[in-house]
Amino acid sequence: MIRWEGIAAASDDGMTTTTFEFEPIDEGARTLVTITESSWQATADGAKSAFGNCEGWTGMLAALKVWVEHGINLREGFYR
Repeated sequence: MIRWEGIAAASDDGMTTTTFEFEPIDEGARTLVTITESSWQATADGAKSAFGNCEGWTGMLAALKVWVEHGINLREGFYR
């Protein structure tokens, strides 16, 4: 679990909470990763932030898979 400040966060301290769960499937051949975020306001801004993070986690998981399986860092220089 990680926490960080979020735009349109609903918690009293302005932080969102992200929980990662890893579950082996197919007799350990693959891993199901479930990412759950909480503490978003039920507003248009909260929805925009939540869905934006969903897109970000998808890209991060894809980059992590390439790094683990092939040793290639897809995110190097990504934020320049």
